Amino acid sequence: MGNPTCRPFYGEYAWAYDLLVARPVCRECACIAALLSQRDIGAGARILDAGCGTGRYTMGLARRGYLVTGLDRSAPLIAEAQKRVSPTDLPVPFAGGKILALPSAPPVDGILSLGVVNDLLDEHSRQEVFFSFARTLRPGGMLILDVREWYATAHRKAREPVSEKSVDTARGRLTFRSVTQLDHHNQQLLVAERHTLQRDDVETVAVYDFRMRCWTQEELHGHLTRAGFSSIVYLGDYDSAVPLGASDRMVSVASRT
Repeated sequence: MGNPTCRPFYGEYAWAYDLLVARPVCRECACIAALLSQRDIGAGARILDAGCGTGRYTMGLARRGYLVTGLDRSAPLIAEAQKRVSPTDLPVPFAGGKILALPSAPPVDGILSLGVVNDLLDEHSRQEVFFSFARTLRPGGMLILDVREWYATAHRKAREPVSEKSVDTARGRLTFRSVTQLDHHNQQLLVAERHTLQRDDVETVAVYDFRMRCWTQEELHGHLTRAGFSSIVYLGDYDSAVPLGASDRMVSVASRT
């Protein structure tokens, strides 16, 4: 079972990530900005998008006036993110790096981390990442992250283990298929992914298996408080009207004490 950092999505198919994984980025960035503002972190504040992927949220916040840096360990994803910066944009830096070893200086006002910590499987890493976030934030700085909530995710994947999407691209017809099995004992998802690119009579296939570990509110809360976070709020989505448990996503908002 492979390491998720080596997924084709993060490498040879990084160019197709946004085509296959649709997100309401504009709406969610508006909610993220509102959450930051509620804790007096407004335009001009320094934000780190830790695990920025293709930079959709990095640029979405930058265009709302935040000073955002995007960081990801995947060079192909960083290359895709850099393509988003147009000549009319203010400079938006993107850099390679790991969330377990974030730079501690200069401190930032806020950290955004979307889905990245699901890839951490062992107990040490799952705790250490929150200390890494805390070291990078200034006192009073804000962490916004989302994870897969175990119970709702297991319920949905038991009903819908297979996901498939096809898109026409400049490189050919691309089909992405994902099959998920549940490891209830370890609260993990065993994911088998397949990218199939068809152009004329040539078919290229990339197959990859990996594990993803979900979270419970109790576990997440324990890690946050041990790392020195407080004023913790949990939501079911990037919408304050969506309560925890209404989706398979758990959004957490916390301040560094």
